[in-house]
Amino acid sequence: RNAAQQAAQTYGLVKDPELQNYVSTLGRQLAANSERPQLPWSFAVVDDPTPNSFSLPGGFIFVTRGLLALMNSEAELATVVGHEIGHVTARHSVNQMSKAQIAQLGLGAGLILSPELAQLGDLAGQGLQLLFLKYGRDDERQSDELGFKYALAQGYDVGEMANTFRALQRSSELAGASRLPNWMASHPAEPERIASVERRVAAL
Repeated sequence: RNAAQQAAQTYGLVKDPELQNYVSTLGRQLAANSERPQLPWSFAVVDDPTPNSFSLPGGFIFVTRGLLALMNSEAELATVVGHEIGHVTARHSVNQMSKAQIAQLGLGAGLILSPELAQLGDLAGQGLQLLFLKYGRDDERQSDELGFKYALAQGYDVGEMANTFRALQRSSELAGASRLPNWMASHPAEPERIASVERRVAAL
């Protein structure tokens, strides 16, 4: 809850009660049919032009106005919000925090015991980040699947989830973002995510 308050203060909320209510209502409908409907779910639009969305443990979910600008339908937005709900219901943030804390404790003990290792502390920290990227990609794939399921349960055209990934890919290309090698990316590449959506739709 504290982290959610900090995020809202850092980014600032879009001053549009109608928009905030719209996104919150959509999110609550999706979350009500998730595996954790009892959480105190909260949905907000933050005043940031970068296309992004993120979630915090406990059911605090944010989308940026930049992401909303890429959306062409409510179905696309539902799959994005559903994806973030999936991160919460699958406890991805909590798991990542636990892994990071355990790793940092182990690294910290090593730095105390070995002055030589202290010189490598920064490099070791970077290595730990790479180590946990695998979990990030797996988490993203699972959240894509959950977001697809939640949107489908509400009667949305889940085929439009692929349009969201296409829009994100175009936005990244237009911004001149350099692509990381796929194995280093914390998210699966957009073509992989689009293909996964198309396979799920074909299986329906």
